[in-house]
Amino acid sequence: MAWSETDSERQVPQDETGRLWDVLYMGAYAIRTSKGGGSWLDYGLYRVPRDGHSMQAKLIRLKLVVGPGDDGESVTTILMRNED
Repeated sequence: MAWSETDSERQVPQDETGRLWDVLYMGAYAIRTSKGGGSWLDYGLYRVPRDGHSMQAKLIRLKLVVGPGDDGESVTTILMRNED
């Protein structure tokens, strides 16, 4: 669910574009600095939880997976760490 104006008023000002930028930028940074050669990697970023009261960013872990698409092209998927 998208971060809304109401969320920003209740918690801390943020926008969906900025949150997406953080996920993609940190994913790209994780790829550039990775020492391994597997098809997935684990990385973290800080975000304010959408819970109606948090004001401080918390570390979350994400999983970036690279695999083949329907036509053999490279596809990158970013998931929560516990998702498949």
